[in-house]
Amino acid sequence: MTETTPVPIQWSFYQRDLVLLNLAAFAVAASAIWLFCVAIPTLRAIKKAGESLEKLLDVTREELPDTMAAIRLSGMEISDLTMELSDLGQEITQGVRSSTRAVRVAEERIRGLTNINWTAPVQDVQIKKIETTEPVVARTAKIMRDGVVKGRGLLRMLFTISQVSRFVVKYFVSRAKKKP
Repeated sequence: MTETTPVPIQWSFYQRDLVLLNLAAFAVAASAIWLFCVAIPTLRAIKKAGESLEKLLDVTREELPDTMAAIRLSGMEISDLTMELSDLGQEITQGVRSSTRAVRVAEERIRGLTNINWTAPVQDVQIKKIETTEPVVARTAKIMRDGVVKGRGLLRMLFTISQVSRFVVKYFVSRAKKKP
């Protein structure tokens, strides 16, 4: 038997490059397949997000003009109300000023009348002077307010009495109907 020594395979430069190129191509193909398999759920999620965005844009396209019109209308109404409130404030200011002037004129006239010496043919009548520190208009307003408060109390009492009397009448009517 003859012994043979193993002879190493000698590859040429071209064959070795071709094998390395095939291995690299296989690695790239395997990596691409793995990447595509991993990307499938992500692509599905992107598709769903795109569909949702499309629906949102459709709704926005339909609803936005009406909403903007309502906002414009509200803005105009607020502007009108602001102008009306401004006018009302000016009218109130003018009213307060004219009322203040009227009160001052009335106080001056009343003071002028109280300073006049009245000469009456009958000296037995004595005019009582009410000495108060508050102006006449304020005192009159206070008396009017007290009268309104008392009037409201009286009306509440009358309404309460009428409600109680209705309740009592209903009670007795229902008892009369129950008796045969």
